[in-house]
Amino acid sequence: MEWYDRVKELKKQNHVNTQQLSDKSGVPLGTLNKLLSGQTGKPKLDTLEKIASALGTTVKYLCDGEEDGGFSVLRDKFAKLDRRGREAVLKTADEELSRMEAEARRAGSDIGLKRKIFIYDVPVSAGCGSFLDSSHSSTVSLVVNEVTDRADYAVRVSGDSMEPRFFDGDIVIVESCGEIPVGKIGIFLYNGESYIKKFGGDRLRSINPDYKDIVFGENDEIRCLGLVLGTISKAE
Repeated sequence: MEWYDRVKELKKQNHVNTQQLSDKSGVPLGTLNKLLSGQTGKPKLDTLEKIASALGTTVKYLCDGEEDGGFSVLRDKFAKLDRRGREAVLKTADEELSRMEAEARRAGSDIGLKRKIFIYDVPVSAGCGSFLDSSHSSTVSLVVNEVTDRADYAVRVSGDSMEPRFFDGDIVIVESCGEIPVGKIGIFLYNGESYIKKFGGDRLRSINPDYKDIVFGENDEIRCLGLVLGTISKAE
């Protein structure tokens, strides 16, 4: 598991999206999206420290997973408390959970609420391959819902190999992750070129039957950059 995969898990545990993590950590949204998409190398130590602090964990845990996200410290302290202390902690935890649930309900009623995510200006290929250049980027706004809240970045589709599911010019939103289940559609870096394809275990598949499978060879380099969640309007 890569360090950014641990960040992804902690984001879900803390109910924090990438925009909120950026606001809390002070790491710019564009920088954060590049890091979490796996397109940029390991961040500087001070950047990791900001991300770790915002997620309530340590740099060591993000880098090697040896700690459990900071919960071991809380567990040890809780074990030292007497009955009265434990009841007080549990009461506070229940109150905080109730507060979070109320805030989530209020957020769900905010119709039209939007967030921004990173989008590559160079499209990914739904055909013969293109290079996903992380140095050329901008942002796009999304209406917040349970699907778009998972999105870490967006890319434009180029080509027709994924028709009729995705068309040339579509913008797809992506949840960054290092692997996806067989049969799911993702963004892949294959021998230096980026593709939107269906993962076939030992190959990348197209939906359009006019295109052959890309079968992995012994010396091929393949990396998953994320799970495709869906499309957004070209006007956005």
